[in-house]
Amino acid sequence: MRDHVRIVCRAAAAAIALVAAGGSFAVPAVAAPAGITQTAAAPAPAPTGLAYSYDAATELVTVGWDPKDPGDTVTTGYREGGCSGPSTADGPCFVRASGPLLTGSSFTFRLAAGRTFYFRVYAENAAHQRTGSVILTVTT
Repeated sequence: MRDHVRIVCRAAAAAIALVAAGGSFAVPAVAAPAGITQTAAAPAPAPTGLAYSYDAATELVTVGWDPKDPGDTVTTGYREGGCSGPSTADGPCFVRASGPLLTGSSFTFRLAAGRTFYFRVYAENAAHQRTGSVILTVTT
């Protein structure tokens, strides 16, 4: 395998040198090593049943959704995201990509009284591909 990588790297270096000098170079196709196949990861099913509760005394919002189906072998966890509008046509949704995945079916955050915020929950698979829920409008 190392020799294969060295050959490919040398061919790439030669191609870069030729192109930089004004020439052209055709890169030969390299087959995948025997026994290795690439398959597309199945998408995680979108979270459903989004709802929220608000505690005015603590200004805490808890967003919940239906628990993961026991037969779902694709979803590895969930991520929350904020949206700039009540629909994607009104603005994009941004997912919190850092930090650990949510493994339950709820999350809590602080939001001052008299505010409106839009949220989406994303199910994530092992390949870190995400499927978003409907947008939930939270009004405090």
